[in-house]
Amino acid sequence: MKGMMKCEECFDLLLDYLEKNLDAGTRQRLDEHFAACPPCVNFLESYQSCAEMAQQLRDQLVEIPQELESRLKAFLREEVAKG
Repeated sequence: MKGMMKCEECFDLLLDYLEKNLDAGTRQRLDEHFAACPPCVNFLESYQSCAEMAQQLRDQLVEIPQELESRLKAFLREEVAKG
């Protein structure tokens, strides 16, 4: 892959980019693309924000109302029985 990276290629590499799992050459090409493509920078920032929010949610213990839990379990039992 030579030349300017396309936006679609960047999207496929975002997670590895944020987790610093790319080789130096690929990371440099992404950085060059971001320097020339404000829409991709906006997407990267949104992607990173979503990933951070998802991590925060995973770290929280969320209680659901008893009635909702009961209805959800009943629904799942019915779906499994159909299956």
